Amino acid sequence: MSKTLDPILAEQKSISTNGAEYDVVNLPKSVIEIVNVNIHLVWIMGNYKKNVKPEDIIFNAQSIFKSEDTKSNDKFWKEHCSGSIRELVDGHFEANCLKFLKCVPKRSDSDEAKQVCETIRNYKDFFNDFAHFKDSAIGHANTLLDPDNKSLKVISEEDFDKLCTGFILHLGKYFKFKNK
Repeated sequence: MSKTLDPILAEQKSISTNGAEYDVVNLPKSVIEIVNVNIHLVWIMGNYKKNVKPEDIIFNAQSIFKSEDTKSNDKFWKEHCSGSIRELVDGHFEANCLKFLKCVPKRSDSDEAKQVCETIRNYKDFFNDFAHFKDSAIGHANTLLDPDNKSLKVISEEDFDKLCTGFILHLGKYFKFKNK
């Protein structure tokens, strides 16, 4: 079988004959389920009154990455996606998780626990600042993607994909932390 891409698919940025180019599209179903169940429980117990499921927010982000039409018709698609994905950790996320879930780490448990919690906060700050067009989003992205180099000047699609993917995977790690 030839490794040559289909000529029509080769023009698309988000897909190829080798599968999806974006990591966020290929998030493991098990991670999405863990994030969905835990965040949904926190929302219910915390009386957040959300009318959408966490997995639907993730699925929507995946759909946006897959849709060239959406991206070409909305020059601020990354900022809008940031606003949606940030909803997963809205409010007093860490405090409510500690209040309603036994599987999550406390910052004071260990250095690793503190790092897991701080990373989630950095993702939340990035998505919040990026959704609101704040320059500080670049600093958060640098911290998350390359803390030693900090050379990022703009958020490319590839960087945004890494940030969205890393965020969901990190939430999955957070919810399984004490079950290691």
